[in-house]
Amino acid sequence: MVGMSIVSPIISLYAQSFGVSLAVASLAITAHAFGRFIADIPAGIAADRYGRRPVMIIGSILVMVTAFLNASASDFGFYLVYRFLEGVGSGMWMTSRQTLLADILKPEERGRIMGYFQAFMLIGQSAGPVIGGFVAAAWGIAAPFYAYTVTGAICVLLTYFLIFEPKGIVKVKVEGGHLFKLGDVTRLLKNQTYAMACFATFVVFFQRSGIRTDILPLYAANELNMDPAAIGTILGYATITNLIITVPIGYAIDLLGRKPVIIWNILIMAAADIGFVYAKDYWGLVIAALVMGLASGGAGQAPLALATDATQNERRGLAMGVYRLMGDLGSMIGPVALSAIADASDLHAPFWAMDALLVFSALMVALFAKEIIRTRFNRSSSV
Repeated sequence: MVGMSIVSPIISLYAQSFGVSLAVASLAITAHAFGRFIADIPAGIAADRYGRRPVMIIGSILVMVTAFLNASASDFGFYLVYRFLEGVGSGMWMTSRQTLLADILKPEERGRIMGYFQAFMLIGQSAGPVIGGFVAAAWGIAAPFYAYTVTGAICVLLTYFLIFEPKGIVKVKVEGGHLFKLGDVTRLLKNQTYAMACFATFVVFFQRSGIRTDILPLYAANELNMDPAAIGTILGYATITNLIITVPIGYAIDLLGRKPVIIWNILIMAAADIGFVYAKDYWGLVIAALVMGLASGGAGQAPLALATDATQNERRGLAMGVYRLMGDLGSMIGPVALSAIADASDLHAPFWAMDALLVFSALMVALFAKEIIRTRFNRSSSV
């Protein structure tokens, strides 16, 4: 996660160095997201057939190689191709390691261990941009990609020497060699609890990319006349709060259950969006960002725990691939949909539209998802 975040401050700037417009430069971000989207299900299928570890290793190698190629790209077209392939490698790594995590965690510890796991991810995401900024300032705009190459190499070595295939995992073999059938995905999504977990993660990623990454910075700059430094600190408050709450939320997921954590965190996220609309100054946005950070931890961890609970007897790789696909779909659609709403109305409208979607998703989870695992405060397991 440090490596992925190291290049975040310079992705669009590096694209502009090829002489393209701002709109075209943004394709460098879209290409990476599209690569992840394309890779999610095939990576899950490969993890079922060949094992989790090989897919993690190949994904890490692909990220390492394409990071190096990005640093030496000769034109913008090659840069886009390398970013797409980097996204494919990232999708392979993320899907297979998420499948591995689902394999090795017991249901009663899933929430809190995922909390620790999420905390390390957030630390990496927070440290990466700082490192990348200093590296770019010292050695040039392409240098963060070389730093990304080094972190990719470290990831390959750690995976090869320290990560092992879980015991008792049977590699799936299907007659005729065909591991993907549309009927398998249909059966997964007919599982209401799994489908609601997927819908929740779609909405959460829609919020993260659409509001946090896209609309909020535009709103702060255009409506409240804030500079990039102020906007960056506002987003930083959200990240710090998210990090602080991540481990406690993990314990809450195991003690209280997945459903209540999902529902309440999504509703708190909706409250944060209302806070942004009514904020009149910097500190108003800070307070709303702190609320958003409080909600982000549980809204990210709890749906994954619920999806894992609901697919105990399914092919784990495919289940995690479809789950990640829904999140990446939300990441791709969110900025486009909310920007279109802003163009048609104003910069307040996307927050209200997002709120409607958040409340609807909380209602759907409440009505159709079932708590699979018994918790300390929920002794009646409804399967």
